[in-house]
Amino acid sequence: MSEVHDVCVIGAGPAGIAVAIRLSELGHKVALVESGFENFNATAQELSNAELTNAKSHALMTDAVVRILGGTSAVWGGRCVPYDPIDFETRDYVEHSGWPITNADLRPYYISACEFLGVGEPSFNVRNCTALETRDLLFSDTFRSGNSLCGNRLERWSQRPRIWSTYRSRVLRNRRIDLISGFTCIGFLHGVLGNPVSHALLLSTLGGETAPRKLNAQQFVIACGGIESTRLILNSINNPQGIKVPVRDIIGRFYMGHPSGKIADIELAGDPSKTIFNFEKDGNVYVRRRITFPSSALDRESLLNIAFWLDNPNIADPQHGNGVLSAAYLAIASPLFGRYLAPAAIRNSILKSGVSDTFAHLKNCLVHPFDTVGFCTQFAYRRYIRRPRLPGFFVHNRTNRYALHFHSEQVPNRNNEIALIHDKDKLGLRRVRITLEWSPQDLDSIVRAHVRLDKLLVEQGIGRLWFRYPMDTVSEAIRQQAVDGFHQIGTLRMGNDPRTSATDCNGRIRGTTNVFVASSAVFPTSGQANPTLTLIAFALKQSEYIHRCLKL
Repeated sequence: MSEVHDVCVIGAGPAGIAVAIRLSELGHKVALVESGFENFNATAQELSNAELTNAKSHALMTDAVVRILGGTSAVWGGRCVPYDPIDFETRDYVEHSGWPITNADLRPYYISACEFLGVGEPSFNVRNCTALETRDLLFSDTFRSGNSLCGNRLERWSQRPRIWSTYRSRVLRNRRIDLISGFTCIGFLHGVLGNPVSHALLLSTLGGETAPRKLNAQQFVIACGGIESTRLILNSINNPQGIKVPVRDIIGRFYMGHPSGKIADIELAGDPSKTIFNFEKDGNVYVRRRITFPSSALDRESLLNIAFWLDNPNIADPQHGNGVLSAAYLAIASPLFGRYLAPAAIRNSILKSGVSDTFAHLKNCLVHPFDTVGFCTQFAYRRYIRRPRLPGFFVHNRTNRYALHFHSEQVPNRNNEIALIHDKDKLGLRRVRITLEWSPQDLDSIVRAHVRLDKLLVEQGIGRLWFRYPMDTVSEAIRQQAVDGFHQIGTLRMGNDPRTSATDCNGRIRGTTNVFVASSAVFPTSGQANPTLTLIAFALKQSEYIHRCLKL
C-alpha cells in the first residue's frame, strides 16, 4: 500500500461508492477501503457490535448495520425523499437547528443523486411528474391540497436498491479505483492540529496482523455510516498520533433518528374506489403519495417536520379478517421462507407486534381463497420477477379506513450520544455505547400534529382520524412503538461555529485540512425524510469540493 492515492474513501456503502465513482470521473486516483466482503461475514459484522442504553428505542446493531460491500443498502428498501427547505432553516422552537448550507445549495445535485439511486427524475410533487398517469387525480375523492395540508407530495422508490450489485462492475473495471476489501480502518496519522492527515491505518478484518498497514493519500473521506464514522473518529482522537480536533466534546453528541409508528386510523370521505392508497408508476419508477403540512403551517403551530401515509392494519392480528394480510403474515413468520421475504428489522417488528393465532390466519385465507391466491400470485410476480420490482404491498379497504403511519423529525438533544466504552473489538478499537431517547418535545409534536391533521380533515370534509389510544396515553404509545438506529444522524454535525460543530459546511473535520465525512452524521437536524437521497446529493457536492482542493 505504498502507492500514494489522491483520495482514500473509507467505507463502500452508497455514499462511499458515490464519492469514489464521482472523483474517479473527475480524474483522480481513489482507494476505496471496505471492512466487509462481497458476501456476509460474521467476523466483519461482529466488529459493529455496540452497547445500547435502551434497546426499546434503538435497533440491534445486527439489524441496523451491515458490514459488506454496498453497506446497509444490502437490506435497504429503497425509499427516497429529499429534505425540505424548512429542515435547513434556523427555527426558534427547535434548539440547535440551522444548517451551514441551504436547500438551494443541494438542489443542483439531486438530479445526479436520483440517477445514482435509480429513482428517475427528482420530481417529488404529483404535479411535476409528466409520466405519472394519475397526476390529475386527487389523493382521495375529497382531498384537495392547499395552504394548510398537502396530499400531492411523493416518495420515490429505487429500481436498484442493492448499490454494490448495481455498481460492482463499474467499480472493479475502473482503473482509477483500487478496491481494498476485507481491511478495516482503525485510525489515522495526524501530526499537528490544523495540518493534513498523512495516512490511514488499516488492519485485515479477519485479524492475524500485528501492525497496521499505512495508506497514504492527499484527501480522506470517511463514509462508514453514522455510528461507525463517529466511532472511528472518537478512537482516532484518543490516540496521541491520531486526529487532532479543537473541541472533543461535540463529537458523538446530538444523535438523532426518526420516531415512527401508528397511533391512529384515517377514515376518508367520498368514494373508496377513488382513494389512491397504493404505489403508482412514474415512468419506470414506483412512487407513493404522502400527507404533509406546508412549512408555513409547521412554523405557525411550532410543529416538528412530519409525514403521514396510508398503511395496512397490523398484519399479525388476524382480527383484520383479510386473507391477503394473513397470507403475508404466515409467509413472513415462516422459519423457512420468512428471512428471504423481508429485512430482519421489518420481520422482527412484525413478529414482535403480538402473539398471533395461526389457525385464525388460515381461516382468513380460506374465506376468500381465490382472491387471496390471485393477489399473492400477482404480488410475487411483481415483487420478485418483474422489473422494476414492486417495493411492497398495500390492501384496499372497502370502508376507506386505513392505518395512518407517521414518520417524524427528532429534535437535536445533546444527551443522545455515541460514546466510547472500555470494551474493544478484536482489532483493538473501543466499542461504543449508544443512547437514543425520545424527548417530551418529540412526543408532544407528534400528538399535536395528529390533532391538527384531524381538525383539518374534518373542516375540509376530507375525513377524520380515529385514535387508537386514550389521549392521556398516546405519548407513551409512541414511545413504546418508536424504534430507530437505521437513520444515524447528527453525531458529527456541521456548522459555521467551531465551538458547536464537529465539521464545517463541506463535511470536513475541524482541526484537519483533508479529512471529510460523507455520512448523515453531519446533518444538524433530522427532518421528516429518511436521509439516503439527501446524503448522496451532499456527497456529490462534497466530491466536487474535494476535486477543487486537489487542484490547488
